Amino acid sequence: MTDLRKVLGNRIRSARLRLSLSQQQLAKEIGFSASQIVSQIEKGERDVKAWELVNLAKALHIDVSRLLDVEEPKPFAPVLWRKYPEADKELIEAEFLKRCEQYALLEKLCDVVIKEELPTREVNYEKLTYEYAEALGEEIRNHFGLGSRPASCLSSILEEKYGVKIWYENLDEGSAASTKGSFGAAILMNATEAPWRRNFNFAHELFHIITWPSFSTKSLHEDRELWNEVERRANAFASSLLLPSEELSEAFENRIKNDSVKYTDLIEVGREFGVSTEALLYRLLHLGVLQKDVVDSLLEDDDFRSLDKSFRLTDWWKPPEIPERFGRLAFVAYQKGKLSRARLAEYLNTSLIDLSNTLLEYGLDDSKNYQASVRASRR
Repeated sequence: MTDLRKVLGNRIRSARLRLSLSQQQLAKEIGFSASQIVSQIEKGERDVKAWELVNLAKALHIDVSRLLDVEEPKPFAPVLWRKYPEADKELIEAEFLKRCEQYALLEKLCDVVIKEELPTREVNYEKLTYEYAEALGEEIRNHFGLGSRPASCLSSILEEKYGVKIWYENLDEGSAASTKGSFGAAILMNATEAPWRRNFNFAHELFHIITWPSFSTKSLHEDRELWNEVERRANAFASSLLLPSEELSEAFENRIKNDSVKYTDLIEVGREFGVSTEALLYRLLHLGVLQKDVVDSLLEDDDFRSLDKSFRLTDWWKPPEIPERFGRLAFVAYQKGKLSRARLAEYLNTSLIDLSNTLLEYGLDDSKNYQASVRASRR
């Protein structure tokens, strides 16, 4: 019993240090009267009550199972950020990874099998060229079958076909992050950014996921010059994937009248391909369709910026706090009796009292019987 208490205590301590929390901060978060209680728990000198364990796991942004697992839990997966958040980076990462582990558990409980794995590529970042990044973007677009307007279906294909765990977080800083672990691949997206910028970020993070075996997060971030070059290659990949050269050139040329293109037509092309006008202009520059002085002039033109903003207002949408697929899987697991009602409420980030209303927001009604079935024959 003493050994088990010490194992639990060590896991609690490791999780606390991972979040850079003091014993006093954790005690306050849990509602303990003194930091000495946390100290006693971490040393294995005190039993932990069930309710304390639940509150500890919640405060440490980990699942209770990670604290109680018979086997030593695997190390936490590294998280690769485009730009670090200015505050609470450790907390955001911890919650993100916990959610990813929950997502993978729900897939297991619902007997979901991801039959097609994401392709991976080994690259030498110090020798990685723009040409390779662009060619890879075109290859992946064709491999995924994204068609002529890739942004319209990229995130859904990543989620539904390849099992990529997609989460959204309201971030004051930091546009996106990605990771790969025992749960698979995952992307954390800034929910406050414009949808067309999120589209580009999905493609950008996909580059990192595909080339994940090639880098060490620590070593890359220590070499800022190299890291900035890698980010530029990721942008080249994203631009090539989302803006196919032939289709984009055709859409642009169709709008040329008397050797010029109206501002509104340029903006409409960006909307059509689901990217920011800035990303569109740089892609057209790269394809030789627009000259650099024209692109620079447009990006500095306040009238063009204002027109672009006004034309985009109807395209704005904010993603739900809980991904639709995650909520659906959680409900199915609950209906199958593999997830308790209390656990379902926890996964959907709501209370037991509000659970039914929360489910209705996702088009699910827990008062109905979803267990009806039909007879099927195996081929």
